[in-house]
Amino acid sequence: MNEELTNMLAAMDPAELAMGSAVLGFIGMFTIVIAIVWFFVSAIGYFKMFKKAGEKAWLAFIPLFRDYIRFKFAWKPLFFWITLGCLIAAQVLPMFDNLVLNLLALAICIVLIVLHAKVAGYIAKAFGKGGGWGALLFFFPFIASLILGFGKAEYIGNQSGLAKKK
Repeated sequence: MNEELTNMLAAMDPAELAMGSAVLGFIGMFTIVIAIVWFFVSAIGYFKMFKKAGEKAWLAFIPLFRDYIRFKFAWKPLFFWITLGCLIAAQVLPMFDNLVLNLLALAICIVLIVLHAKVAGYIAKAFGKGGGWGALLFFFPFIASLILGFGKAEYIGNQSGLAKKK
């Protein structure tokens, strides 16, 4: 296989290889820039949401802490740790090249999607919004977080039924 690839690359024109590398490099850089912009736009929205919820707003800019705080004020921190464990397992299990473990990793990914959908719904409820807002938070967090953070929505507290009793 390596010999075939080596022969194929040796037969190609160096200018074509350079152009292909440049295009792939541009696509990669463009993707990175879009991801960074996406992250910061949603972080700004979460910053404002965290302030409304009485949390440390600056944590919105630190990825894992942001998720922890989201789970904390909308659902329960325990589910953040379950989600983190599932995420690690979903990344590690496919490395063993075993069909059963790969299927288990797929099942864990489905669990992760469900957990993130539920926390999005609970965040919407915590701000007095319905299921449509939960769906918006799930699919377009960068838009919904800005609207909830900068809009008139007020944090009314954990509505999941699993909040700590004081």
